Amino acid sequence: MANYYEILEVSEKASKEVIEKAYRVLAKKYHPDGKPQEEKAKAEQKMKQINEAYDILSNEEKRKQYDSQLQLQKQQEEERKSKEAQRKMQETYEQMLQEEREHSGNKEEYGQNRVTREKKNPSYTASENSRMASAKAIQSQMQRAYRQAYNDYWRSKGYRVKEKWTWKKTKDLLKVLGIILLVILFLWFFPPTHQMLVSFYEDNFIVKAMVDVIINIVKGIGTGIYEFILKIFGN
Repeated sequence: MANYYEILEVSEKASKEVIEKAYRVLAKKYHPDGKPQEEKAKAEQKMKQINEAYDILSNEEKRKQYDSQLQLQKQQEEERKSKEAQRKMQETYEQMLQEEREHSGNKEEYGQNRVTREKKNPSYTASENSRMASAKAIQSQMQRAYRQAYNDYWRSKGYRVKEKWTWKKTKDLLKVLGIILLVILFLWFFPPTHQMLVSFYEDNFIVKAMVDVIINIVKGIGTGIYEFILKIFGN
């Protein structure tokens, strides 16, 4: 199914006025009467697409029906991408298993053969490690592609997809918190802003209560850690 929004070069949320303006601009640009003889056939085909797109999108009822069909097509495309990503990941995984079986065979025999190959060819270890690293990289890439396609599919249906929390996200969060802490410390120990923060703290009851709670929590955690250390090293 043709994407009429792309033909008219407008977004799917474009108003009727925007669609009419886009149609006039494109009709003027591609009208066959203003084209050389050798370009008329191509221009006529383009104008046919533009007119068809305008006929649908300028009519409110036709546009609603078209939008429903377009959304269904997008969902089907997302499902196809998700299945394709899953299929590729499965093929990659099966290929890796097959290669591992071919290279391994009997573990003891494989180990002996590997020692022999290493003695005959010192570069064997490097090439073997490179092959395994490439296989792992491919598997990791396919897993990411599958997760992305899977998440995009459910998002297209209106669901909120909760991303898996990773160590990388944890490190990024710690970096942000560290930067915020450094900024706060700088503002606190910088004389002009220190006095401003103290005044703000003392004049706002809610802020004062929140800060006091946070300070007490930090003190409690610090005291607990200190007592735990004393308990361990005291014994």
